[in-house]
Amino acid sequence: MLGQVEGLGNVLDGRLVVTRQVMAWLWPRMPKLFAYGEFPVWVIDDGSAGIHYGVPLMPHRPGFKIAYHKPASQTDPIHVDRQLRPEDEQVFRPVLEQFIPDANGPLLSMDVCLYTNSSDGHFIIDLHPDDDRVVIACGFSGHGFKFASVMGEALSDLVEKGKTDLPIGFLGLSRFG
Repeated sequence: MLGQVEGLGNVLDGRLVVTRQVMAWLWPRMPKLFAYGEFPVWVIDDGSAGIHYGVPLMPHRPGFKIAYHKPASQTDPIHVDRQLRPEDEQVFRPVLEQFIPDANGPLLSMDVCLYTNSSDGHFIIDLHPDDDRVVIACGFSGHGFKFASVMGEALSDLVEKGKTDLPIGFLGLSRFG
């Protein structure tokens, strides 16, 4: 039912894929190095293992966070497999060992979240083709928060004026044909 607007049809059919993403928190071998204020939010894209990111030790959630950013295994958003398996841990251990070995300590916890990805990896921002009173905004694939201010402005413009001067044309539904 992703994309279903009553009476308007499913304009997003085949445009969105939901993936199961695993995040982990570890206790670093050298915790002082990874304390909040000492170690930054980070991203590693090594070209072969994909993009991994994380945050330092935070006061509200113990542990050094690591997660895999590129779309992982496709899942049904209604029936998500939240069972954690040893192979989930193997997605990030080699990356830590190669690039941040002092962070590669004991596992504290893992969790499953969902990404909603468009078929081309870009956001979908547009007016509904059958009713311009409906604004579509989706496919933020786990990184939309970084664009919250500009997306908020674009979406406000679309809601209030039915258009925006911001360069969002490449994010429209028409790109899918």
